[in-house]
Amino acid sequence: EEVPMNPTLTVDVTADVAYLRLDEGEVARTCEASPSVYVDLDKFDVVVGVEVLALDALIPYSELATKFHVRQEHLKFLEQIRPTVTSFVTRQPGSEQLSKGARNGVPA
Repeated sequence: EEVPMNPTLTVDVTADVAYLRLDEGEVARTCEASPSVYVDLDKFDVVVGVEVLALDALIPYSELATKFHVRQEHLKFLEQIRPTVTSFVTRQPGSEQLSKGARNGVPA
């Protein structure tokens, strides 16, 4: 039985980008969810990752939940990220370190 991975959030404040890795599946294609948010889909069109190309970009949660196939447990993780990656990260303990560079593996 395959053990599902815990979602991770990798943030690079210098580049103003973030990546939410939801699943270990291989990326088959990428689709635009909004002008600054792209989703990586596996061969079954299940979301395995979300690329955020501007940390202040609004995460289109309802769009992700209705237009793309996102596992229920991953929707809960994505809901925590709303409205933006910046707002999520600043709510996390230790977020004062963000100004010094990338922060990896922010837990769900």
